Amino acid sequence: MKTFKLVSLVVLHDDEQPGRVEEIPLMDGLIINREDGENRWIVEAFIEKPYKDIFEKAHQSNEEINLQVTISKKSNEPASLLGTVKIIKEMENSVSVLMDGKIVTNRLNMAEVVLTDLIKQGLQGDNLLSAFKTRLEDKKKPIQN
Repeated sequence: MKTFKLVSLVVLHDDEQPGRVEEIPLMDGLIINREDGENRWIVEAFIEKPYKDIFEKAHQSNEEINLQVTISKKSNEPASLLGTVKIIKEMENSVSVLMDGKIVTNRLNMAEVVLTDLIKQGLQGDNLLSAFKTRLEDKKKPIQN
């Protein structure tokens, strides 16, 4: 198994607002390649308490979550992962979410996800282009500690 730093976690919602994209601010995180020949990964994300409900809902209903995960550095291309929440542990100042997932192909790439989200926000023309460029550049900026 190989362990990497998780630098970005995005949830692609399929619920009451299909296509909604939500970036989860990470306090810390890691992602482990299980190297089992089936593209399975373990994700542990340390997040702020207000984001717990997103994962709690999926855990209680045993639903899979569509995620975009970026490892090592923000400038890396995100990978699509379909995961299930295994454990949620509330700590003093954060929440640890442990997920098991599989890297999936033929999913929307990050540019398509960002563009779809901006269009659903009603942006058009030059405003759409400007917001799209800004959002993609933000995804590539180094993490501030």
